[in-house]
Amino acid sequence: MDHRRGFRQHLAIEKGSSPRTVAAYLRDLDAFLESALRSGLPDPDREPAAWREDVPVRAALRDHLAALRREGRAKSTVARHLAAIRAFFRYLQLVGVVTSLPATLARGATGGRERKLPRDLSEEMVEALIGLPDTADPRGRRDRALLEMIYGLGLRLSEAVGLNLGDLDLPGERLRVRGKGNKERELPLIGAAAKALAVHLEGRLDPADWLRLRDGNAGGDLAGLPVFAGRRGRRIAPRTVQAMVARHAGSLAGLRGVSPHTLRHSFATHLLDGGAGIRIVQELLGHEHLATTQIYTHLTRARLREAYLKAHPRGR
Repeated sequence: MDHRRGFRQHLAIEKGSSPRTVAAYLRDLDAFLESALRSGLPDPDREPAAWREDVPVRAALRDHLAALRREGRAKSTVARHLAAIRAFFRYLQLVGVVTSLPATLARGATGGRERKLPRDLSEEMVEALIGLPDTADPRGRRDRALLEMIYGLGLRLSEAVGLNLGDLDLPGERLRVRGKGNKERELPLIGAAAKALAVHLEGRLDPADWLRLRDGNAGGDLAGLPVFAGRRGRRIAPRTVQAMVARHAGSLAGLRGVSPHTLRHSFATHLLDGGAGIRIVQELLGHEHLATTQIYTHLTRARLREAYLKAHPRGR
């Protein structure tokens, strides 16, 4: 049995993982399998019984992780390798090759994974950034709508560029988003994001198509058209959006290295700063696990501490 191919299908079909996650896990698995062969562990397709022996498997894992650390890999990279290997062993459990996880994987050890705090912008800086596109021309109106949507709804870059007109429900003030693993969620389409999007689409679409969309009748061919298009009406490329954000941010003092994901981070942080519950933020971001969202609470705590140190006479 080709366990690598079976693992790929398991991730893509049964787990619903995104193509990017599947590709990353397979790369990490290939690196481990090569390392395991060098450590004396045989190919699982040829000698699956050897993978039930805890001692040689643990030795192969130890050698592989040690090699990653010698290469100077970041702790987050080592943790990702462990996650891929753990997922592979869980797959081997499902197909009956092994009966239990190796001790190292069962403990969930990550070697002290680093958790880097995401960068976020102040509300004033975000407002200045969003105001930069020239809305006198169609491209400027598109860019303004993109910035408003990514920040206003906390969209991932892939979610923003993947939007179709059929995902919009303008009368109902909502839209459907396909996130990681092709999982769908519904978001409110209101406020500045809705206004900027309407201005963009009214100027881009034929009057009849705009009226259909505005009235909630975007069926047929209209439903499949991208919300944000580039040249010749084709779906805008992620790199184009990244370059646009970097270009506008670069014209503001101190805003180097800003990406669409920076706006998503800012969305989450500003919501928490404003008193939104973490479960609400989790749903809006489309995070499967609450722990992924909780990193933003560290940002707000750090901000509270900084304000205390600056303002309180006993804080210094």
